[in-house]
Amino acid sequence: MSGMVIVVAALVAIGWLAFLVANGLRGRSQDAVAPNQSLYKTDDELENRRLDRVLGVAVILSAFLAVSLPVYYLGERNRQESFVVEFDDVAVHRGSLHVAEFKCASCHGEGLVGGVATYVDARSGVTVSWAAPSLNDIYYRYDRDEVKFWLTYGRAGSPMPAWGLAGNGPMNDAQLEEVLDYLKSIQVSQTDAVARADSLITAAISGLDTADATVAGSIAKQEELLTFYANAEANHDVVKMWTELAEKVLEPPDERVDLNKNGFDDLAEWEASYKIDTDEDGLADRAEEELTSILLGAQNSGYAPFASLAVTFDPRNPDSTGLEGDRELALSKLGEMKQQLVTLGVAVDNLDRLTTNAEAGLAFLQAALDNQFYTFDLQAVADSTFGGDVAKATRAVGVYQGLCARCHTSGYSEGPAFAQEAGAGALGPALWNGRPNVQFLTADDMKKFLSEGSKLGVGYGVNGIGRGYMPGFGTVLSETDLDLVIQYLRGEVLR
Repeated sequence: MSGMVIVVAALVAIGWLAFLVANGLRGRSQDAVAPNQSLYKTDDELENRRLDRVLGVAVILSAFLAVSLPVYYLGERNRQESFVVEFDDVAVHRGSLHVAEFKCASCHGEGLVGGVATYVDARSGVTVSWAAPSLNDIYYRYDRDEVKFWLTYGRAGSPMPAWGLAGNGPMNDAQLEEVLDYLKSIQVSQTDAVARADSLITAAISGLDTADATVAGSIAKQEELLTFYANAEANHDVVKMWTELAEKVLEPPDERVDLNKNGFDDLAEWEASYKIDTDEDGLADRAEEELTSILLGAQNSGYAPFASLAVTFDPRNPDSTGLEGDRELALSKLGEMKQQLVTLGVAVDNLDRLTTNAEAGLAFLQAALDNQFYTFDLQAVADSTFGGDVAKATRAVGVYQGLCARCHTSGYSEGPAFAQEAGAGALGPALWNGRPNVQFLTADDMKKFLSEGSKLGVGYGVNGIGRGYMPGFGTVLSETDLDLVIQYLRGEVLR
């Protein structure tokens, strides 16, 4: 209805303008006297049917405006609301494009449900898999401005880089707002957020029993790295030999080269060997046969990354493996070999430094196994804080490990081998030596803070000034779990 009103009003306006222009041009001549300098029609000439027609048209136009403007107004609310929805939809879509462009899922997982990011631990130099948090429930922990702060400035000492211009990142403010809109659109229900928090707690409790094995696995990987460096020069020679053989097969000589240097007596022999392609897959029969032999030899060379390199090519079948065309597969295998050659070349060129760093990393991991900062004496925690109730102590430690340790225990997100003592502090302050009892005089004060989180510039506890770093857990943790973790943190023994 409102659209029709707009169209009619536009047509009337155009018609009236055309009438005025035509009337102004009618009878105009170079010798015409200006209207304000000539006599106009007399009253008798004006006060006739012509005046009645003009007044009638004016009444009709007035009536039209009197009706159309209220009608237009009645539809204005719906139009404005539809514009808001449209703008929101566009912002969400553009935000999804930014998330895809900057590959947020490479760390936070597909669907931003949480994942891992490759990171080099600053203390040991060991490459670790950093646990990146989920983002599709982040608004249950932070408000919009706080999420924008983390996006803008990143998180120092972690794989999270700065994305906003203010933090020297690539996104302007409008793009950040669109990412925030997209994140808002994918938030899970509160029920799912609570269930996810519970799964983190359960996983943290299970991790207490497997921590030793996890650290031992980290040590084994570091020892493998040292073995890789020890054999780098010998393996480089082996990989280079097999890679060059594969290159010659896939890039055979042509008429412009000296055929004798490539083992051919004449051009006809070369054509018979490298131009016959029975299955017409772009890979000559002889090339398929030789490449099969070369890949098998490389696989049997003892170089671990080549353990599954071999492929049997059939000159009569353009798709020997049923996965992809033979030529594409051959080039892919050659690409793998070249990549290993580059990796080994870098290792050989920097062998002394890399070996020294790897040895230091191994020493760090072995010290972690000796110190066992990642272990908890749950009976001691139960006796000191929970009246001997091990079940409550275990749940309390699980809540802390699952939801608090990533900020309050240095190295926790990198795995147990890199974790320092519980409550040692990291992005958040240290929690040992009774600090929670000093900061919060009562458990109720502490519970309010843990439930709501910190707000920038807003005081909390005893002389605390919020920075917005501390998330709120009141929407994802039960009253029981909040009470347990508060009791645990206000107790005398944390591990």
